[in-house]
Amino acid sequence: MNAKKKVELISTILERYDEGTCFYCDSTLNGDLEEEDFDYGYPDDWCPECCRSIDPDDNWEEACLLAIDKVIHDEEFKA
Repeated sequence: MNAKKKVELISTILERYDEGTCFYCDSTLNGDLEEEDFDYGYPDDWCPECCRSIDPDDNWEEACLLAIDKVIHDEEFKA
């Protein structure tokens, strides 16, 4: 991935960090859903759209840095 694309993707991740949405698909996480949509079988950090646990250690800042680290090191990350 070229540097310009990485910067754009990191910017997208930071926007999603500020919004508190899924880093991968921009969906609302389970913990922020309305009660009728909340799935009690999954933790608050689970994304119902892409089925990923975004922040299993309950550290939003660290989860954001890990997502950015994936982009920097050309690991699989689709936003």
